Amino acid sequence: MSEQMIEPTPWGETEIRGPVHLFRERLLMRLFEPLLSDGRVLDAGCGSGSLAFELAKCGFRVDALEHSSEFVTMVRHKISRYGNESRINVQQGSVTRLPFDDAVFDGAVCGEVIEHVKPGDGGDVGAIAELARVLKPGAPCVASVPLNQKLWDDADAWAGHVKRYGREEFADLFRQAGFDIQSVRVWGFPLGRIYHSVLFGPWLRRTASMTPEQREGRRDTRAARNPVLVGAVAGALRFDELFARWPWGRGVILAATRR
Repeated sequence: MSEQMIEPTPWGETEIRGPVHLFRERLLMRLFEPLLSDGRVLDAGCGSGSLAFELAKCGFRVDALEHSSEFVTMVRHKISRYGNESRINVQQGSVTRLPFDDAVFDGAVCGEVIEHVKPGDGGDVGAIAELARVLKPGAPCVASVPLNQKLWDDADAWAGHVKRYGREEFADLFRQAGFDIQSVRVWGFPLGRIYHSVLFGPWLRRTASMTPEQREGRRDTRAARNPVLVGAVAGALRFDELFARWPWGRGVILAATRR
């Protein structure tokens, strides 16, 4: 841990981007699409909306839920710009108090959200129970969280994480909530861990005290936002999928179906 105190980021001040984010979303989609061909899907904790738009492009009708009012506004602007009103609906809310009736969704995704839910707000158990409640029997759910509490560092404080998870610990939470596990994959070893320690971690420490404008104006930040470079690095990170069975990565992604 660095000596500089890293404060949690105010989610919604900037777009969520970068090669790791893109790689992880592509992996979520590769796990989700074989389990469901069409229907109504919940994106629980949609952030700046990139995964919701990918789901809409695949023909799903998407209800996107997000805690940050700034991100809700951002996603609405994107919907207006891209003309996806008929396929994406976004609203503000909590993943532990989903504003939907029981058994209304054909599927759900929840990428990098559950680790943010504080015990006082219902915790991970409450969030997963809500996912189970709103899904139809047999409906798929794909979710991801950070792996291995021993890897806790400045990035977790910055992201506002409550904890990191063990692989089986995460799967057991879904089993106990009424899901059957289809697959569990670890991502982020070796290239993901190298990227984090050599590039993202140092960048975070250099920019932690900057304003969003100062951070976005940096040359290294602009490089990490370049779509060609981001796509190339995200593609290279697929090498880590060769090690998906081993607990050495930085994150875990689970595919499950509601009993």
